[in-house]
Amino acid sequence: MKYVSIEPLSGAAGDMILASLIDLGADPKKITEILKNSGLTDFSLDFQRRLCKQGILCGYLEVHTPEQGENGTPEPAIEHAPESEHSHNHHGQAHTHSHGEEHSHSHAEGHCHSHGGAEPAHSHSHSHRGLIEILGLIQQSQASPSAKQRAEKIFRRLADAEAAIHGVPPEEIHFHEVGAVDSIVDIFGTCIALDLLEIEKIFCPGHKIGYGTVRCAHGLMPVPAPATARLLEGFPVTRLPIESELTTPTGAAILTTLSSDRFYAGPCKILGTGYGHGRKEFATLPNLVRSVLFEVEDNEAGLQSEAVMILEFETDDQSPESLGYLLEKLLSAGALDVSFTAVQMKKNRPGQQVRILCRPEAQTILATLALRESSTLGIRTRQEQRLVLPRRIVEMETPWGKIPCKEVTRPGGVLEYVPEYEAARALAEAHNLPLRQVMDGVSHWKIL
Repeated sequence: MKYVSIEPLSGAAGDMILASLIDLGADPKKITEILKNSGLTDFSLDFQRRLCKQGILCGYLEVHTPEQGENGTPEPAIEHAPESEHSHNHHGQAHTHSHGEEHSHSHAEGHCHSHGGAEPAHSHSHSHRGLIEILGLIQQSQASPSAKQRAEKIFRRLADAEAAIHGVPPEEIHFHEVGAVDSIVDIFGTCIALDLLEIEKIFCPGHKIGYGTVRCAHGLMPVPAPATARLLEGFPVTRLPIESELTTPTGAAILTTLSSDRFYAGPCKILGTGYGHGRKEFATLPNLVRSVLFEVEDNEAGLQSEAVMILEFETDDQSPESLGYLLEKLLSAGALDVSFTAVQMKKNRPGQQVRILCRPEAQTILATLALRESSTLGIRTRQEQRLVLPRRIVEMETPWGKIPCKEVTRPGGVLEYVPEYEAARALAEAHNLPLRQVMDGVSHWKIL
């Protein structure tokens, strides 16, 4: 199996991600061919490798569209202090897509530009595409089912983010910049590149944002722009001392939608690395995204290895009620499991050992919570590896309504379905049914 870790050093834009995958080995001619078969005919990919300011050989990608400025030359890029993804000629003319220059997007009513200096506001009109139109392009293409599925998820997530910002249903969102040919190429092209590289899982260790403001149709807005901020909610973010919009909406949408975790911690072999550079050069660090390709040894049982943290402590002076409350708080805060074991403590006191299982990135939050809600003065921590069966959440149709179920792949490819307890409980209570009737009926249900 092949995994890829897409690692933003100073931020991420759609073209930087795609450039890193092409630098890793994805064929730009094949990507172009598949994209043009979808109906996106008016573009070309220009991929080059050259040294960046820091002396690293990187891939640089531009998406050219046929509408040019006067005299057949591309319109000059708009200079933005924030690291953005592309610069556009929005007056019905075509544009050159040079990332590291993308402005942020306010898709329902307008768009945002990041300005580091006294640049004038620009008045632009752009080709607008709705979500349904973009999904139609994806579905009619000759891309693989997995590439189509990934691209559809990204655009739906973008639409959901914009809908939440503007208070309208996702179906009413008409993308502005992200609906342009170059941005569709970046997003769909990335999904095609992942398929060409036979990538099964994507990881992203974290996201980078800068500071400053962007000028939108609504006036000045802080960095990150509204769409980017919405997409990054719930994800680990590092704010760098760079006055730029380092992560763009397309970059945030791709990485937050496709990444399954921050990193793969099991044994693996590095097959290669690819570097995708943005348009701008920063003084302090390279403006690049690195993609690292890993090969993970497959096994007949389909077991997956992952790193987990064990947090342990003992307590002998807490009531059962307070321990039950602590368990609920820990699970709500992201613990994978919490257990209590009876132990004998000093001075012959009966006590409880509290054991918390969590992902590495959650240990600080959970340890802080345990120290606040329990009487312990310290917590032991250690990292361990666990082998788990492949699993995913699917939605199933029952006689009483829809219910989420866990689909587990047992050794030999046998699929097992387990209803989510809270959902099954709510369904049983709503229809005055025995809980076991709901839980045991899963074998007769259909996946939606």
